[in-house]
Amino acid sequence: MDDPDSFQFILSFLIQAHDATLLDGSLDTVDLVLQFFFIVVGLIFSALFSGSEVAFFSLSNQQDVLTEGGISGSADELILKMLERPRRLLATILIGNTFANIITSVLAAVATGNIVAYFGFSEIFVYTLEVLVLTFMILILSEITPKIIAINDPLKSARKISRFIYGLYIILLPLSKLIANSTISLEERLPKPDSKMTSEDIMTMAEVSEMEGSIKSDEREIIENVIEFGTTSVREIMTSRVNVVAVSTENSLNEVLALIREKGLSRMPLYENDLDNILGIIYSKDVLPYINSDIERTTINWRTIARKALFIPATKKLDDLLRDFQQEKTHIAIVVDEYGGTEGLITLDDILEEIVGDISDEYGENEEQLYTQFKNGVYVFDAKIDLDDMEEILEIELTADDDDFETLGGLVYHLTERIPNVGERVYYKGLELTIHSVQNNRVRKLRVKLNEDDAKQQKSPVKDKE
Repeated sequence: MDDPDSFQFILSFLIQAHDATLLDGSLDTVDLVLQFFFIVVGLIFSALFSGSEVAFFSLSNQQDVLTEGGISGSADELILKMLERPRRLLATILIGNTFANIITSVLAAVATGNIVAYFGFSEIFVYTLEVLVLTFMILILSEITPKIIAINDPLKSARKISRFIYGLYIILLPLSKLIANSTISLEERLPKPDSKMTSEDIMTMAEVSEMEGSIKSDEREIIENVIEFGTTSVREIMTSRVNVVAVSTENSLNEVLALIREKGLSRMPLYENDLDNILGIIYSKDVLPYINSDIERTTINWRTIARKALFIPATKKLDDLLRDFQQEKTHIAIVVDEYGGTEGLITLDDILEEIVGDISDEYGENEEQLYTQFKNGVYVFDAKIDLDDMEEILEIELTADDDDFETLGGLVYHLTERIPNVGERVYYKGLELTIHSVQNNRVRKLRVKLNEDDAKQQKSPVKDKE
């Protein structure tokens, strides 16, 4: 064997024998049939393992279904026994599935090689076709289809395959136990992923669910409102001081009853001299006993029937305020500024509307319309309209997170830095805002025109006077 000529002779002989085998015109039909038979068997076993994975682990959180009314049979006992060690069960199923897929792939490669040698086809073409066909068959027949069948009735599927899987569960115990323990050891050494779901993730899921039809648009809005609930401050939704309806200590019974009938309010602050001196809260139901008395002559000391008022800062968050309402067993709070003056008030209805949207009561038909739209595209807005509502009406973006104003009137004051005059125009983000009316140093209404051509040019507010 040390002779180089002898080594070359042997090597040449082996090459010639290999070429002769490839060029041999005969094809062993029996071997080819057996190869295709075992390919089909491999696909069947792969499908069984794929379906069993979905079936068993769909029941992992529903084990009470198997135990309700007692165990129905030995199959259920086997399922429960294997689910007690889910890692080992998963390792057993994956070992079987991987083995079935490998056997199928190897036999398919051998069969393809025989076909190439016999018919003389292009190797690249045939092997590419084999990979595509085998991939398609494994995905459709051995992965997707059995998993769909199993997920439709996981309990029935798990019972049918339980004995077969349990047999492998026992046979492959050493290997599956080793794999399961290895995964545990690996997980302990790997850094823990930050799997916390953020509020943005939940809002994105809600939007996707709405697009897919899983939830309705109003349900999506409620989810978003609940997420933003904890970050919303009282100042953003309170009734401002100028719109507060209150009872003075000097009001007569007749005046208070007229106020209750006109406004339809069940709770009103009681003040002395001005709104900065709030004494308590007057409940309409506490005034009812005096209705049958001589209203013109009856004099009531409102302090005696007023209830304790809850005072809160304007920066308080709504979730904290809701807990305060629960603890104090009240539905109304007075909002005060940093100097102790009254800035506004907020009720439980305001908080609920922030979650579920506007709630109309029996007095809703008398609610003031905050805007009017004309055919020429011009709007007339009340200055107290919330900018978020205005954004939805005009379908444009007007606010930013760091803005110190919430209403259209606040925006105008921010832009002009003074009390504007009637007819004065202010341009802001493609909007032409014209002061429509001013009363008692307060902007009441504005004429709004959306000018899309100027939207890009008005990068900073520009003011002029008519």
